[in-house]
Amino acid sequence: MTPAPHPPDDLPRTGDASSTAETVHDRPGDTQAITKIYRAALPDPDDVSVTPPPAAPPPQSGDRIGPYALRDLLGVGGSCLVFRGWDGDRGRPVAVKVLNWEAVYDRPAALRQMRTEAAALARVKHPHVVRFLDFGFDPRWPYLVTEFVDGVPLGELIRSGGPLPAAWATYLVSQVADGLGAVWRAGLVHRDVKPDNILVGPEGVAKLIDFGLAKATALQAGGPTGPELAGTAAYIAPEQARDASVVDLRADVYTLGVTYYEVLTGRLPFEGRNRVQVIFQHLNSRPVPPADRAAGISPLISDLCLWMLAKDPAERPQTYDDLRSAFVTVMGK
Repeated sequence: MTPAPHPPDDLPRTGDASSTAETVHDRPGDTQAITKIYRAALPDPDDVSVTPPPAAPPPQSGDRIGPYALRDLLGVGGSCLVFRGWDGDRGRPVAVKVLNWEAVYDRPAALRQMRTEAAALARVKHPHVVRFLDFGFDPRWPYLVTEFVDGVPLGELIRSGGPLPAAWATYLVSQVADGLGAVWRAGLVHRDVKPDNILVGPEGVAKLIDFGLAKATALQAGGPTGPELAGTAAYIAPEQARDASVVDLRADVYTLGVTYYEVLTGRLPFEGRNRVQVIFQHLNSRPVPPADRAAGISPLISDLCLWMLAKDPAERPQTYDDLRSAFVTVMGK
């Protein structure tokens, strides 16, 4: 077994070390949690005979959803709101993700996606993946509850401070690689790895979040509507841009490589005026080596990043062990 990478000596800190710790014994086992998710009393998104109730207005701080009290609004996504909540039964803060009906066009699809996200997250247990806690419908809004991480999105760190020192960047990305190893072992592909989906908490602990696009590798593509589109254009793997439903773990290796590139250089490997231009470059252009864009990046680190960004999935790291060994080698130099 390859030893775990060690943090750099000058590891920055992002908060108080008193994060919300929870033992695995507080959580249901995978089978129990997933069974609960699929038995949750949500409206059946496939039952066309049922007229859905009027959509509730967005929740606000001070509201209650199920057993959880909503406190601060942490973030707004395309179709969801994320709050810092309080679990009074266990006396701990939690993160509560709630569907915002005002931003949802297809309500059945939104319900299915949140349920799928909950089921995916419940299958993964790893210190570098945010922990699943609960899922339900209150009945105004579906909600997904995870551990509360007192941290900062990696994307915010880059936007506010520019690129990170190479050792620090490598240490953070190696943690995410470890978390992705657990995701892949659970038979999933995350499909949306990017700095804004990585929280950096106390003592420099990174956690992967947002499994809204996660998918089981066994699911097939095609179908009458054609290839599936999913992912964020700035980080998308070439094969994912063609058809996101048939990708495997190597697509996550690529998106992690884009993230690594941005953390090292403060820039994306490919930029353009619109989504189409960026995707075209992911499909056809070679990235400038990170070492040519920022000082202090060793050839070994630059080469690892470029290996992860290979256009052909067969030319990237093929397994978690390949990727982990590479990070251990780089961090040992």
